[in-house]
Amino acid sequence: MKAGKLFTAICCFAVLLVSMKAMAVEPVSLVSVRNMSYHPVIRNSSDQVEVRAIRLVNGVYERGRRNVDLNYEFLRTGQIVLCDVNLDGRQDALVVLYHIKGDRQMTQLAVVLNVNGKSVHAASREFGEGTEVMDLSFTKSFVKVPGSGLMAQRGVISAQVSNEKYCNGQGKTVYFIFDSNRLHGQDPFNLK
Repeated sequence: MKAGKLFTAICCFAVLLVSMKAMAVEPVSLVSVRNMSYHPVIRNSSDQVEVRAIRLVNGVYERGRRNVDLNYEFLRTGQIVLCDVNLDGRQDALVVLYHIKGDRQMTQLAVVLNVNGKSVHAASREFGEGTEVMDLSFTKSFVKVPGSGLMAQRGVISAQVSNEKYCNGQGKTVYFIFDSNRLHGQDPFNLK
């Protein structure tokens, strides 16, 4: 009789462990953001916007041969900051993306959210052509929410950027908040 109760207890424990593992949500990690699909804003030679998924492997995507093929394309990750961007208690990430297509070189700030244990590219902010992101950081702060004017705790993203063409290579710091699946903030070089 004791063996039967022990067997039942072990089976119940095993079922509990399996169900707990199934409920566990994997955090966004350096590995996951370097091996996922992004949908960056891509500008072609006539400045038309094209959005499509590009899958990175070990932080890199490359199609064609540079300086040889006219349709050469390259996308890589830059700095990655692991943080809770949307303040839901799950680890997310901020990722700098460098993209080359033909003779265009663009830089973007991407937000990657943890959606049920999967890394999902939720939003991007495009910087001017040739922009370099020197530093990226994240802090929690009380800010005025866009549209409502109310104060609420949000994640504040700080990016130190530089662009030879727009600011003579002098760095400047720009701030963004992530709200309603968008990055709100200033255009660092007043291009729009």
